[in-house]
Amino acid sequence: MLWNTKVTPNAQFLGWRISLDKLPTKDNLIVRGVQLQHNLCELCQASAESADHLFSSCRVAQKVWNLCDNWLEVSSVHHFKAKENFKHFSIINLNTRQNSIWRGMWLAIVEEIWKHRNGVIRKVDPDEIFGLTQVTVWVWMKHKIPSVNFSYSDWVFHLSHA
Repeated sequence: MLWNTKVTPNAQFLGWRISLDKLPTKDNLIVRGVQLQHNLCELCQASAESADHLFSSCRVAQKVWNLCDNWLEVSSVHHFKAKENFKHFSIINLNTRQNSIWRGMWLAIVEEIWKHRNGVIRKVDPDEIFGLTQVTVWVWMKHKIPSVNFSYSDWVFHLSHA
């Protein structure tokens, strides 16, 4: 299964819907005949909303991915197609277990972006999105991977020791 990572069923379901392009993004709603006030992305208000835009090319999403890359101290290129971004979301220096966690991080990031997109009543903050993602993935790991024995502060501040 493409989404075979140790994450919540909700995140896996979201990833599956992204892979099928079945999220109720504005472009998909318009195709289904839903009347909308506008088709702009709820996060950036600058481009038409699609899954690819929302999770990849939106300036808010790009800031979140950059925070993640900076946290890992890696330089990477992200695909502008959400499904392709996930398929290629791995780091050469990591082993299979670490890349499984990394893919869980991808699912957690897109889940948090989706939550923020659906609750745009407040200001959208990429730092908040990424911070909530770090908490989510650490909790998943602590409960799903028996060999995880590092603290949250080690996870956030000393990733190389985690």
